[in-house]
Amino acid sequence: SGISLATKTINNPVTKNEEAQIELALNAVVDGLRAYKKACAEGSADKNCKINVAQIQVYTRQVEILVPRLRTFVDNNDQINASVVYNQLIGLYSDVKKVAANLGVTIGGAV
Repeated sequence: SGISLATKTINNPVTKNEEAQIELALNAVVDGLRAYKKACAEGSADKNCKINVAQIQVYTRQVEILVPRLRTFVDNNDQINASVVYNQLIGLYSDVKKVAANLGVTIGGAV
């Protein structure tokens, strides 16, 4: 179903629901990349798949670091850090979707 790409401020805190939404959206992107990478290894993806995977992984590797941080900050109601990390994840989501689209690769859900 996608996510809202609204950034957060201290006056607009990150909720547990928003944390879950961004996590689900980013998991869909990572799962899509894994499927594309598997198809590449099996020889059923496009000829540029190895290069494409390498370019997309630059973004998805950051997700593995930032999502647990966001979870911790939201759970502890540390809204300053939660907002910073949430906004970084929104940027990553937007960037990885653009890069993938430019490479002709469809990953993740609708925005």
